[in-house]
This record gives sequence, C-alpha cells and structure tokens, in this order.
Amino acid sequence: MKTVLCICTYRRPAGLRKLLETLPQLAGTDGLEVVVSDNDPGAEGLAVCEALSAAGYPFPLHTVSATEPGISAARNAACTRALQLEPRLLAFLDDDEWPEPQWLTELQRVRNACNVDVVGGPTRPVFPEGCAESSRQNAYYGADLALPDQSLCQLQAGGNFLITSDALQALAPEFFNHAFAHSGGEDLAFFMQLRQRGYSMAWAAHAIVHEPVPEDRLHDAWVQQRIVNIHNSRVRVMQLLQPGVGHSLVRGLKTIALGGQTLLASALSWLSPSWMERSRQLRWKLRGKVSAHLGHATIRNENY
Repeated sequence: MKTVLCICTYRRPAGLRKLLETLPQLAGTDGLEVVVSDNDPGAEGLAVCEALSAAGYPFPLHTVSATEPGISAARNAACTRALQLEPRLLAFLDDDEWPEPQWLTELQRVRNACNVDVVGGPTRPVFPEGCAESSRQNAYYGADLALPDQSLCQLQAGGNFLITSDALQALAPEFFNHAFAHSGGEDLAFFMQLRQRGYSMAWAAHAIVHEPVPEDRLHDAWVQQRIVNIHNSRVRVMQLLQPGVGHSLVRGLKTIALGGQTLLASALSWLSPSWMERSRQLRWKLRGKVSAHLGHATIRNENY
C-alpha cells in the first residue's frame, strides 16, 4: 500500500537530515515515498534532500518550495504535492522529530484495527542532561494525549499522524487554514474540520516519535509564550469552527471558571513550589484565552 510521508521544514537542516537518515530504520516501508516542503527562502532543507538523493537515498524523495511564509503554507504545499503521487495513506512528521522503528507499522495497525480515517501518536520530549524535574513534568513539552491504545479520540497536534488520502482530499485545496499560519492551531482546526465532516480518529499509543528540547526552550519566557499562544489559538479555532451565541457563551463561562481556578491557585501558591508553578501556568493560560476573546491573535515562538 503506497504511503507518502510529508515533512515540513524551516531552517532546521540538521534536524531534517537526522529525521531522513532515521527513516530507513523503519519497519513497514514498502511503497514509502517522502515529500519535503521547505518554506525557507534559503532552501537549506532542499539542499539536504539534494545531497541525500545524490548519495542514493533509499526512498523516492520529492521536494517542494513553499514560497508563502507560515506553517499552514508549508503544510498545504506538502499535502498538494503528496496527493499528486496518488498514495492510499499519508503520514506526517516535523523536521525536529525522529520516529521509533515501529512508528509507521503501529499507525497502520491501529488504523486497520479501528477502521478509522486518521490515527495519531505521541510525541515525547527529549530533555538535555541535568534538566530540572519540573521541566520534565511539564505537559507543554511534546504532544501526548496519554490515551489507551486504539482509543477513539479528537486529535489535536499535527506532528505525528496518518491519514487516508480520501479524508485529506476532503479539505482541499486549503487543508490547513491560513488564519493560523503564524499563531499555530492550524493542526487543531484541521482535525476539527475532519471531525465535523464525519471522519473518525484513533490513538496509537505505541507510534512514538521523539522531539529534542533545546536549552533555550527551558526558560520561563519560552514556556510562558507557548502556554499563552496555545490557549489563544485554541479559542480562536473554536470561534471559527463553532460560531454562534450559544457556543460563545459556553466559551466565556469556561474562561470565567478558569479565572476562578487561577485566583485559588495563586492564593495557595505559598504552600509549595508545585502550587506556585500551577498558579503561573494557569495565569498564562488565562491570558491567552482572554486575549482571544478580545480579538487578539498571538504569534508562535517558532515561525515558518
């Protein structure tokens, strides 16, 4: 069964090379082809692909230059090129990840077992040595729904999933919404649109990919911006895909309830470092949501 793996890249040539060099170690790669979408004007990612192809890379390696900035443009260019290859399935990874050997076969196994249109798996953070335990316990690193294997679910993150070509084609030509090109949230909007059109999803708990956490992401400023940005874009996605007074009222009430939780956690922050950290994260979460309610869009830390 022909599968095309889509990889978006932007100024991470070393990460892209590591990922591409890992792929030959995967199980279940019969019929695998690779599409790399690069929206770096300097085309560092395309240069990596050209070098590997010249050295006899074992899979057909297709490249596309996404001239428009933003992650949505890079993802859309990859989807368009991949569908031209007429695959039955398409898989997605990011350029700062690498999969475990059973990654692809686990996605395929769960898709077959659950008879679903889309399957996602966990992205596990890899921290530098000596990293503080508080960072290791922070759920905002990586992306893991932490569900039992084969659970039916609503997927959210676009860095590790498998989809049928029919399901992907249903969202053509704008697979990933340009409104979230610089804020993130384009992947959540993508999966929500699929769910609204009746496509089913499941979780493959053993389809694991790894993502390094650079030193500069361990600072409070990075974590704060990530939390604010995630919850800002989440509200904006809901505003777009769940319009109407009723939905708006529910979102507003949830944000008010979050404000109450934040006040309580702040009052208890003197009890322990864990309570202090919880209160900080709730404040950042609240800030992101309130700014979205007020019509403001934040910008993600890593731009494409």
